[in-house]
Amino acid sequence: MSRLSLRHLALVALPLLTVACSEQGFVATDPKNSGALPAILVTPGQLDFGTVGQSDDAVVQTFTIESVGDADLTVSGIELLGDSLSFTILTDETGVVLPPGTSQDIDVSFVPAGAYDQAAQALVNSDDALNPQALVELLGAGAVPELSIEPDPISFGTGFVGCLSETDVYLSNVVADTLVIDSIGYDGDEYGVFTETSSPSLPLSLEPGESGQVLLSFLPQDAVNYSGVLVVHSNDPTEERQADIQGLGETGGDFTDSWELPSDPSSDIMFLVDQSCSMDDNQSLLATNFSTFITSLSTYTSDWHITVVNDDDGCNNSGVLTPFSSGYESTFSSAVRSGGFLYTEALLTIAAKAVDQTDSGECNTGFMRDDAMLHIIMVSDEPEQSWDSWSTYVDRIIAKKGSAANVRMSAIAGPETGGGSCAEPGTGYLEAVEATGGVYLNICSDWASSSNLADLAEASVFQDTYELSRTPYVDTVSVEVNSSYRTTGWSYDTTQNAVVFTKMIPTEGDTVDIHYSGNATCD
Repeated sequence: MSRLSLRHLALVALPLLTVACSEQGFVATDPKNSGALPAILVTPGQLDFGTVGQSDDAVVQTFTIESVGDADLTVSGIELLGDSLSFTILTDETGVVLPPGTSQDIDVSFVPAGAYDQAAQALVNSDDALNPQALVELLGAGAVPELSIEPDPISFGTGFVGCLSETDVYLSNVVADTLVIDSIGYDGDEYGVFTETSSPSLPLSLEPGESGQVLLSFLPQDAVNYSGVLVVHSNDPTEERQADIQGLGETGGDFTDSWELPSDPSSDIMFLVDQSCSMDDNQSLLATNFSTFITSLSTYTSDWHITVVNDDDGCNNSGVLTPFSSGYESTFSSAVRSGGFLYTEALLTIAAKAVDQTDSGECNTGFMRDDAMLHIIMVSDEPEQSWDSWSTYVDRIIAKKGSAANVRMSAIAGPETGGGSCAEPGTGYLEAVEATGGVYLNICSDWASSSNLADLAEASVFQDTYELSRTPYVDTVSVEVNSSYRTTGWSYDTTQNAVVFTKMIPTEGDTVDIHYSGNATCD
């Protein structure tokens, strides 16, 4: 039976029931138990708020809820669907109870949260059994700026670990009025993976149709999925808009770097000797024991170059000596006692100048060869006194040579710490020696012994540092020498990206294979 027929029947039957009860002496029946029902009527069915600009006041309109049934109407709440951020219910509708024939006005405000048409629905929930959700259409239009972020999501796809990739992101004002962007940022738990490589100066004002450009970068640190959010604040009514950022890190694969050590390795040895008066005895010791040094050196190689550089300009005092040079011992003996001036106690300065002048046509042409170990041996009883730090000169020498693996620096200088009987601590020289894996001899000791000179000779030849072609995952590094795996006697040096042997250093004729998983070579 329809609601209309039920209500009609109730209206017809009510007088009869009242008369009968009066005449028979009965008590009137409670409407709740007599079939009376709540009913709702909401008018109008649509509210049009018109067009509202960013600087305009909120527009308020009203719809009415009426109780048109025979029992109390309970309104349990009003839901907003659609563009709900643009509309606000101002009237507290919670737990409203309307007796039959009464009504409640509901005020709704419109402040556009976006541009163009904004549409929402107000669903009035009540205990009307036949119409539990009465609908009111809410319509409006926003004449406000609206920020668009393109692309969204921002996807970098797959990138190699350790390799940088970039993409452009466009921030646009797609509607009316001036858009002002106040801040551009990133939200995520992986700092440094997603970064803004470049972005416009802020605040950025964009007229309708204009765009600004942000260059984002992706630098994966591991083979995992990364995600984040680009966050932009502006005078867009939403105040904050976001775009998801996605990227996948991928390793380059498994790699092997291999070396075959020559049976007669090349060695380029440069001596630099302090020419201060206090150094006369040590100059004589070096000259006298040169033949002992050459004897030890010859057990490892017959392919050596030796030069002595003492002058401030970095040019040699001896020429380039080889096993075939006539009277090379006499030439060396004279050279270690000659030259020197302002920089004679700043031997790193002279060494860097000397290495810089090894190209064709320079004063040290023919000394330094691409495939040879460069061994720089400095002799002084004073601390190193160059203007810049020791590392500046070491880095300069390595850069000229092209590989830290083939540069070694040794020193015959003052004790490592404290005062000595004949010299001050060799500060500066000691650090350079430690950084390059050379030999450090205390000038106040029996430094010219056969065993010490043999150590200098060995350091002139054998490569203990092996630079890798890619950055490895440290836990995956394994080392083979002559096809036998070594589990000890070496370590991985992150600063040099190299495997450094500390024991059983590979010698002439050995093969070295270093295996690892690592990053790809970046474009």
